[in-house]
Amino acid sequence: MKVMRHKSFVFFVMALLVASCADDPLPLPYGYMRIGLPQGEYNTLDLECNYSFEMNAAAQWEAHKENDCWGDVYYPDLKARIQLTYKPIGAENSRDVLFKEAEELAMRHTVVADGIKEQQFENEYKDVYGLVFQMIGNTASNTQFFLTDSTDHFIRGALYFYAPPNADSLKPVNAFMFDEIVRLIETFEWKKK
Repeated sequence: MKVMRHKSFVFFVMALLVASCADDPLPLPYGYMRIGLPQGEYNTLDLECNYSFEMNAAAQWEAHKENDCWGDVYYPDLKARIQLTYKPIGAENSRDVLFKEAEELAMRHTVVADGIKEQQFENEYKDVYGLVFQMIGNTASNTQFFLTDSTDHFIRGALYFYAPPNADSLKPVNAFMFDEIVRLIETFEWKKK
């Protein structure tokens, strides 16, 4: 009787193993962790520069070593940076040259981008005018912009993630960061002398 039960058990296990083997096993997709986006608390970043704007409380300002008016709005939890470069308009930096450089830097990403959207910004009350370039696809910088008062000041911004450019997995973060850039632009002000 024991031998019979043992043979039945072995036969059952063998049948189970054979039945569990599929011809085409399906690979599981890679999983990504859920990304927690910062809350919407904002403070005015008032530097000793010719401009100010509102910045998310979850972000940090990191000034450039050689120029305090150049720097990054750094989001440590998202591994994202909005790099800002300020230049005064003058003999060395003509307005047309600065516009052309900003456009050329944005267009460098069209090689790998699936598309590009341009959006103008104009606030006559604050004397802030600009252009936002939004790249679609797996690009190193998905959003770039520049702002000017068209006579004295020019600032260029670019969004970078310190992660591989995967548009699908970064989609919620890209949307959040685009909204952050829009907020930066809408609250941007030139300081009057």
